Amino acid sequence: MSVTGAYPPVGLRAQSLAAPRDALLHVCVSLIVVVLTVSAFAVWTPFGIAATFLLTLIVSNALPAGVPVLIICAFLYQNLVVTWYTPYIPDNDTFDSLRGTNFVILISAFGIFLAASFQHRVRALIELRFWLLLSLVLCGTITFYLALGVVHGQPKDAVVYFRNTITPLACFHIAVLAASLYPVDLRKSMLWLGAGAVVYGYLELIFTMNFLSLFHGDLYIERSISRQIETGVWEKALQETGFVFRGLEDVMTTTFFNTPFFNDILPSVFRVGGPNFHPISYAYALSIISAWLLFKGRWLLPIAALPLLLVIGSKGATFLLLMALAMRLIYSPSRAGFTLTAVIVLALAWTTAAIGYGATHGDYHVLGLTAGLRDFLANPLGQGLGFGGNLSSTSLNLSWANAQAEGVASVPVESAVGVMLYQMGIGSFVFFGFLAALAMAARRQLIETRDPDFLFGFVVIVTISANAVLQEEAFYSPLALGFCLLLVGVSLGTRWRELAMQRAITARTPQAR
Repeated sequence: MSVTGAYPPVGLRAQSLAAPRDALLHVCVSLIVVVLTVSAFAVWTPFGIAATFLLTLIVSNALPAGVPVLIICAFLYQNLVVTWYTPYIPDNDTFDSLRGTNFVILISAFGIFLAASFQHRVRALIELRFWLLLSLVLCGTITFYLALGVVHGQPKDAVVYFRNTITPLACFHIAVLAASLYPVDLRKSMLWLGAGAVVYGYLELIFTMNFLSLFHGDLYIERSISRQIETGVWEKALQETGFVFRGLEDVMTTTFFNTPFFNDILPSVFRVGGPNFHPISYAYALSIISAWLLFKGRWLLPIAALPLLLVIGSKGATFLLLMALAMRLIYSPSRAGFTLTAVIVLALAWTTAAIGYGATHGDYHVLGLTAGLRDFLANPLGQGLGFGGNLSSTSLNLSWANAQAEGVASVPVESAVGVMLYQMGIGSFVFFGFLAALAMAARRQLIETRDPDFLFGFVVIVTISANAVLQEEAFYSPLALGFCLLLVGVSLGTRWRELAMQRAITARTPQAR
């Protein structure tokens, strides 16, 4: 990381005029780095790791203010690059290594910025000290449960959940430190990246497999499905639900808003996966970008994204955007307290209604949450990362028919809160406390500054946390909580950099006189 002065020697107006040019540079460099790193992994995995670390190190030193944009690009557009290599990938391990490029970028940047946290100029930022300490405590807690999971379970499962659990923390740490030291302006970058994601979504929705086949996207999906066939996922679905897997479009087609209520009313729709090839994660990306732009006063892209959210059918992501829209309409500085209270009340009502409905209909998410609470009470210390959860091998033999008959799943799944309680036990409260502290910090800054960026932070943290009660992707998808905390970190870091600049000016004023 650059060790030049913490504050740029130019005025705010000059920074504003330079913002579009800087944004274009950051986006272009980020996209080029993503292409180069994925290509390096396609050559040879060890070479890919080394090249990715080196490129991330170069960007972190040359363009530290652009690292948040690099992370967004890697999460949102990396798999679009992977599709081009899909026909030439020999095995699933190589395929997984290419898809893991974005995590190598993230963890490399996290390590670089973590090392930079001990610089003298960072320690001089008073407001940042508590968050750096809390980040270290949470990082240590997650690492402890990684070790516990490796010792007592499958190392691969433990590493998968380590990646998903450390990602939000890494995103926040990088963003808050970058914005505390450098002017990070994401307005143009977010608009351009969001517009690209929306255009891609409509092209995929209209032209479906014909569009995907242009860049081997259909082969990418086929490779993912073939793995499910090998592990018996569709055979199990046939036994439990009677669903017969006939081809690729069966997987990509769903009922409107992903609910049986519309079976007899509306035709089935093609479930858009986006440039990251994961519908739920893509929905969260659209929702968070749209919500962020709403609080910046931009309405066109959020309106364009809403139909895509309805087609994808992610209730949690759609609720997030609707919550942001409602708070944007009712907020005014004189009603800040009422707005913040409304966010909490609506989030609690949403979660309570979902649990109540799910409990009476044998919903998988409620059954998974119940299992998490049961197993947490049985072992408050926690099992270790990698136990339970949708991405773990420990849940492959789970029978939903038995779970519905017994009123609880055999292992926690589908619920991020339930899975985290099961894996990390009492250690999960450090994670929950971290989110609560961030929400309170956003609330305090909103009241002090009246900056809508902090209302966005409060809304998304509270809403995603509410969604996590019954949705695993809310915490564990990089484009959900990780993306959210990246933007929150930029807002807080920018505020603390401004305060440090004000203190520096005040300290010099008596000498000037």
